[in-house]
Amino acid sequence: MSGGFMAVSIERPEPSVIIVKGEYSPDEVASKLNEMVNNYAGQIQIPGFRRGKAPKSMILARYGDSLKQDLSRELLAEIVQEAIEKVPELENALYTDEPKIEKIEEGKPFSVQIYAEIVPQFELKKYQDFEITREEVPVDDKEIDSVIEDILMRNSSLEERHRPATENDFVKIEFSEADQEPIPMLVPLDDPEFFQFFAELVGKSSDDTLQIEAQFPDGFPDRRLRGKTGKFNIKVVKVMEQVKPKLDSEFFKKMGKPEEYNEHDFRKEVREYIGQQKSRQADDVVKSKLIDAIVEANPVPVPEKYFQSRMNDYINEQWDTSKIEPEKLDELKQQIASYIRKQIQYEFIVDKIVEQEKIDVDDQEVINTARGVISSMGYSPDAAEQVFKPQTEQFENLRKRIKRDKALELVLSRSKIIAKTPDETPQGKENSNADKNQDSGESNSP
Repeated sequence: MSGGFMAVSIERPEPSVIIVKGEYSPDEVASKLNEMVNNYAGQIQIPGFRRGKAPKSMILARYGDSLKQDLSRELLAEIVQEAIEKVPELENALYTDEPKIEKIEEGKPFSVQIYAEIVPQFELKKYQDFEITREEVPVDDKEIDSVIEDILMRNSSLEERHRPATENDFVKIEFSEADQEPIPMLVPLDDPEFFQFFAELVGKSSDDTLQIEAQFPDGFPDRRLRGKTGKFNIKVVKVMEQVKPKLDSEFFKKMGKPEEYNEHDFRKEVREYIGQQKSRQADDVVKSKLIDAIVEANPVPVPEKYFQSRMNDYINEQWDTSKIEPEKLDELKQQIASYIRKQIQYEFIVDKIVEQEKIDVDDQEVINTARGVISSMGYSPDAAEQVFKPQTEQFENLRKRIKRDKALELVLSRSKIIAKTPDETPQGKENSNADKNQDSGESNSP
């Protein structure tokens, strides 16, 4: 169908708001409906009439609502296409309301109104020569001790003890209610969630029996006890102690270390690991500060309905809103509003930096990044091309993310990073590729 007989007008009440109004006259609607009926008539068979010979009135009586819906969609599509030709930015609109569409009725015009929001026009005032403080936090012995303790606990074993249980022990029990078959359980008495119900196990030994009365919550760690209420019988099977390994050659051998490796080497490796973690955290903080500086230096308005839509999407992703009271939901929106607004502003700005600096990313780089993303999730990198297929929305979204990351790295390379430690006077240094490569080195946990 031709769109040459429609009237489409564009209104811009605000710089980033576009209202599209489109209308077909009653005669135009009747002509297009008649054309659709004629095309449809040859495809259907109505009893008592040869194919294509049924009167228009009978076709409309039987299929009128469906035909009018189809026509409504076609006319809407023509109006939208005409509007995009007049305002190309509409093709990538940030937000659109549900179109307001008048029903197709005989003798009446067909009219449409569409509210849309687009990326606002703004001046890119500054995206280089920022000064950002980078906190260089040293690694202390307490942090090393804490990480080593965590490693030892993760490599610990449970050993049976022929003595009464203490608050730090694990107790293997048989747990039952009424006349039901007992179920085996391992109770970690050092876990507060278990201890509040099984505190009476302290002081008990193998073969001891006892009865407890409890009401287990729906979120109890052991799924078998969730929601259970009443009196329960317990028989102690074993008292077990969590034993940490010693930092000796046998332990280091199990960790795949060379024969000459010792505790000094281990502490050094842990120190380097913590240092790398802190360096990455410092890098992230620098980028966060840089984003704040970029947004502050480049004021840009945020279309209101798009902002509300993004905020609602974020809340729905993070929380189950069905369990949040309306008053609490309003408080939550107030708490995250500035974060969402700043994120949107940064996206507008960084996309403009990408455009101005002509930053491009080819398909192969997107695929390589996708392989890394898939691998980090624990899947084979070969699955990347199935998840991120070229010319799909996911693929293009990843391309956009890579472009934005490159733009931020470009701004970072043109800024001054001021290193600062708790005991030193800040010293400025020009950011360089060498600095970034050194700071961003990857390392696996020891």
